[in-house]
Amino acid sequence: MTYALKAAAAVIALATGLTAGAARAQDTIELKITYPFPATHYLIASGLDVWVAAVKEELGDRVNFTIYPAQQLGKAGDTLDLAANKVADVVLTGTSYHPAQLTVSAVAELPGMFSDICVASRASMELSKKGALFDEVDFAPNGVRAIYNASLPIYNVVTATRKVEKLEDLAGLKLRTTGAAMDMTARTLGAVGVRMPSAELYQAAQRGTVDGALFLYNGMPPYDLQTVFKHSTEGVSMGTTHVVVLMNRERFDALPADIQEVFLRHGAAAAENNCTWMAENDKLARDKMVAESGLEVTTLDADEKARWEKRTAMVADEWAESIGPQGKQALAAYREALEHFAKQN
Repeated sequence: MTYALKAAAAVIALATGLTAGAARAQDTIELKITYPFPATHYLIASGLDVWVAAVKEELGDRVNFTIYPAQQLGKAGDTLDLAANKVADVVLTGTSYHPAQLTVSAVAELPGMFSDICVASRASMELSKKGALFDEVDFAPNGVRAIYNASLPIYNVVTATRKVEKLEDLAGLKLRTTGAAMDMTARTLGAVGVRMPSAELYQAAQRGTVDGALFLYNGMPPYDLQTVFKHSTEGVSMGTTHVVVLMNRERFDALPADIQEVFLRHGAAAAENNCTWMAENDKLARDKMVAESGLEVTTLDADEKARWEKRTAMVADEWAESIGPQGKQALAAYREALEHFAKQN
């Protein structure tokens, strides 16, 4: 082969290699993920990271995720808009962070609805499927699709200095809440609800902006809250937080059908892993804070518990009434889904 032919062959080989490389790069679906929590948060470590790893293992170079944790792309209250406007493709957010946009899915945050958070997560996921109630009312109108849902463990009352042993001790206390349902719970018990993201709670407690919070034990160590809250009261459900992994709907619909199936299938598995971890570790987190941080736990006796539950039992109907016909529909549908999955458990 002449020098000229060798040179031409080399050029062709180089061009072919570059073209193939460009094609491979073009075939990779690049997706941005963001969430308002620390990267070490249990919702990430035992949930979203599990989903990402499983998707990557199955799909390989067909997808690539770039992750922006801890409000790097925007504040917690903007997370839904980040997905809707394609600033991010996938987000993990709390229903309560978006009260004006995500209304009926907040039913999953009401007090006294369930005791098993995996059952609750399955119920929410059922109602979040394409065309189901949460999807039609909350997700589709906001340009997003639910990948998976998770209900956090039952919240308790935690306070900085005041020990809460009876209903009267709550009078006038400023308690951090997560949304309308928890606001109602605080108010019906005589306290004042103060909404704010978890990331702002530590400073609010230090400054006295809040006296305490309706919170879960698992959620305290990621924000070092055991150093500011020294008392907890348990025995009655204060409701919970409902979180959901959402994807820009247009981006999801544009994915090949097999990738959509992989996303949803591994979403369900990640939700199961997440709820199982949370259920197992909530009491462990409490016991560790008692032993190492001096958290003092008060468990309500039967009579006091009955007094609290008489108040909180009114919250579900009050919430449904405040939403209107769709609120009543959501309450009935969620209770039906909870009953269905509890029987399967």
